Amino acid sequence: MEIGSLAEWATAVAETAAVLVALFLPYFERRREHRKSTRNLKIMLRGIVKRAIDDNDPKSLETFISVSAFTDAGERDKETMNVARQMLDLFHSDSSDIERRNREIEALLEDIRP
Repeated sequence: MEIGSLAEWATAVAETAAVLVALFLPYFERRREHRKSTRNLKIMLRGIVKRAIDDNDPKSLETFISVSAFTDAGERDKETMNVARQMLDLFHSDSSDIERRNREIEALLEDIRP
């Protein structure tokens, strides 16, 4: 049995590398897209919450959570959406101390840094 020439070995190594890249590239692309969409979701949520705090009106946050429930973001980013629901619950709590409520919401915002 012959070992083969250097050219055959180089070809075999290159073909193996090409197969590995073809198999794993879609996985890495999906993972990168997931991280990008999660980051965008967090950025959008932070802006909506800050506007809700400034206006003292959680309607836009309610709409955001409702719409996200019908998209894949609600399923994919469960942790982020749970934090958003906690913030909405704080808005709806019967707290007379708005400053304390806003501090608690700001603390939750720190949990969802992009």
